[in-house]
Amino acid sequence: MNTILLATDGSPSAEAATTEAIELCADTGRPLRVVVVWRIPVVAGYGYAPTTVVPELADAEREQAEKVGEEAVSRAHAAGVTATFELREGDAADEICVAARNVSASLIVIGAHGWGAIKRAVFGSVSTHVLHEAPCPVLVVREQH
Repeated sequence: MNTILLATDGSPSAEAATTEAIELCADTGRPLRVVVVWRIPVVAGYGYAPTTVVPELADAEREQAEKVGEEAVSRAHAAGVTATFELREGDAADEICVAARNVSASLIVIGAHGWGAIKRAVFGSVSTHVLHEAPCPVLVVREQH
């Protein structure tokens, strides 16, 4: 049975995507694979080269990512959905697409922050990148206001 892959970071838009993914899995009987991608924080100051942050901050990032994934799996289990969790490190969009290929996902569910053009240009858009590179259909869920 084809897996539905949920990409989450615990943000409000990702919470909406989590709810949608769990409902889809419950309705279709498909298993859920939760993927959370984290990255070692980098500090850059004006006039200074970027430098890797102290190990404690990297550990905190990883722990937060694990917590987000475990909470999503717990929500899925509470809804009667079979769910597993995968923690990945690196570029979020790339890692989500690799994870989808690895499990032969039938669908990726991901949240969208709903940023305007300027914020998207500055920060990039994980959901847009995934839409263009994914090996399967992508459902982008916007946060409900």
